[in-house]
Amino acid sequence: MGERQTLDPADLPTLRQLSVASVVAVAIAVVLGITAVLPAELGVDPTGVGNMLGLTELGLMKQRAEELTPEIDPTSAERSDTLSLTLQPGQGAEIKAAMRLGDTMEFLWVADNGPLFFEFHGDETGKPARDFTSYEKATKQRSEGIFEAAFNGKHGWYWKNRTKQPITVQLTTSGVYQSISKQ
Repeated sequence: MGERQTLDPADLPTLRQLSVASVVAVAIAVVLGITAVLPAELGVDPTGVGNMLGLTELGLMKQRAEELTPEIDPTSAERSDTLSLTLQPGQGAEIKAAMRLGDTMEFLWVADNGPLFFEFHGDETGKPARDFTSYEKATKQRSEGIFEAAFNGKHGWYWKNRTKQPITVQLTTSGVYQSISKQ
């Protein structure tokens, strides 16, 4: 082992020197917090230095990004479903998926015995059913696509059989939505 060195108390800082160094360190931390951290993190710039250094814009960009980023809900998980229903002549029926803003669903529906009149639409949570949003209205034998919910609510299809024979429609969906069911 090496030779043990002893410290000379004269070489150590005094209590006054330690106190001054601590006060200076705290003062520097406060100045940096006010001039750099507040503008960069929160977009708050009481001195104007953060604006001169471009830090205020950084903080405001961070706030805008947080506002635009949707909260991730752990209950929204990828899922797949297949449902079918048989419509007698003149009969109508609906299948709707409960979705949140930004949820996406890939879909394919096929009618087995001819075209069906349909309306793809959404009912926003908290609004009267008569205030629905229509996405597509047509007569087809099949339809497919990817849908992104523009609001929280139920989104889906109303089909009506305008022919003289029964028609079975099969709907296959996959994506992020809470549930899907016949209405």
